[in-house]
Amino acid sequence: MAATVKKQIWLLSSDDGIAPTEEIGLITSTQGILIPGSLMYQSTSGTWTKADTSDGTGDTIHGVFAGTVNKSTTWPLTAELAANTEILIKRITTRQLFAVYCETGGADTTVAQTNVGNDYGLTIATGSGKVGYVTMALDNAHSTVTVVDIMSNRDTKATTSDSPGVAVVRFRAANIDATKA
Repeated sequence: MAATVKKQIWLLSSDDGIAPTEEIGLITSTQGILIPGSLMYQSTSGTWTKADTSDGTGDTIHGVFAGTVNKSTTWPLTAELAANTEILIKRITTRQLFAVYCETGGADTTVAQTNVGNDYGLTIATGSGKVGYVTMALDNAHSTVTVVDIMSNRDTKATTSDSPGVAVVRFRAANIDATKA
């Protein structure tokens, strides 16, 4: 089965129990139609750009797209935002745990206890109607997140047979601290 497109990475918890606050930033141009939860990075010029699939060439992630400052913007977005539109970002830190659905080879897959402790890359969808959907690719060795647990250890409704399975991850400091043009 093709990798799920109606599932998105989400903040599960924070070590200090404090949810990230929203900050205002400016979007760069040509980002496609963003969805809430799209992973973003702040470029060296200060504008925010959507992150792309982990490929070992600047897998930088600084925050999560949370919306626009202009409350009259049509939601969900139906068109690309113009360059320098004010957006809301929730900053990512190493103190946060995220839940993410898993895939292998572009198809939904289970996740097992043996995946805990391993680093994996993320797949960020770009196709029409799914720009920004994020899954963790068990076959992507370009480390962006570390698996710290699997959802079946935390939620009685989840099992190791679930496909897609859900991994509990932390973003690696190297990816959060990196810079990118």
